[in-house]
Amino acid sequence: MITNQHIPIMSNEILSFIDKEKKLSILDCTFGGGGHSIKFLEKGHSVTAIDNDEFSQSIAKKIKKDFSNFLFYKINFKDIDMLNIKLKKFSFIILDLGYSSNQLGNNKIGLSFKINSNLNMNYLGGKLTAHKIINKYSKEELERVFYNYGEINKAAKLAQYIVEQRSIREINTNFELIEILRNSGVNFRSKKIHFATQAFQALRIETNSELENLIIFLEKVHNLLESNAFLAVISFHSLEDRIVKNYFRANKVKKNKNFQNSENWGFENLTKKPIIASNSEIYENHRSRSAKLRVGKFIN
Repeated sequence: MITNQHIPIMSNEILSFIDKEKKLSILDCTFGGGGHSIKFLEKGHSVTAIDNDEFSQSIAKKIKKDFSNFLFYKINFKDIDMLNIKLKKFSFIILDLGYSSNQLGNNKIGLSFKINSNLNMNYLGGKLTAHKIINKYSKEELERVFYNYGEINKAAKLAQYIVEQRSIREINTNFELIEILRNSGVNFRSKKIHFATQAFQALRIETNSELENLIIFLEKVHNLLESNAFLAVISFHSLEDRIVKNYFRANKVKKNKNFQNSENWGFENLTKKPIIASNSEIYENHRSRSAKLRVGKFIN
């Protein structure tokens, strides 16, 4: 049984945007291990949380026993428009795009380099897995995944090598894949991170439709924001951060309350540059080193 190992990222920075005198209605769109939700609840705010993860649902049941002003719904954040609740708008919405430590430690999901699990990486319960991608995708499809989602310059070379290796024997586990990456002859980008990081990131994004889900979410989220509400998004790699940055830019409020888009709403960008974790937080929680927080104030 997995224990709740999740540590919320940049909690103090997020709370700094909240008026301490007001009790807010908050929507936590990626509940995970409940870290951010608990911080909000302890401050007296009302929290509605959503997540598609089974383990998150079990954590939420325990939190509900301690906080009457907490609701949980098992759905994917891209489906926020399907929330069937009385409260239709919120004064603060948070989306934390990092997978939780609970998911990282789950060998059935297989996100970790350190656990020799079966190739999966699907944490949303869908049908597509990393095993299918690695063993069934064409060379061209593999190249697309590794280049677009892993930003691997030698994606074609890597894709060709994987096709060659799987013709010898099926690739079934994380460690088997890591060994293939090691022997591929591809010079991965950074010496500061594990050499398999880019490839694992690419497979995880493809398997869970992460970027598509983020875009769908951003197309809907303004409908759930009260006037002067806050939208906070924590991303963990440049592909996600670029989407969020461009979203706030495309929907910014200009002078005299003119809107950048053709709608009657927009955002005051409160983070011209993304907020990053403090050195002390990175020391205590190494996973926070790549986190970027962007916050916008909703105007309509």
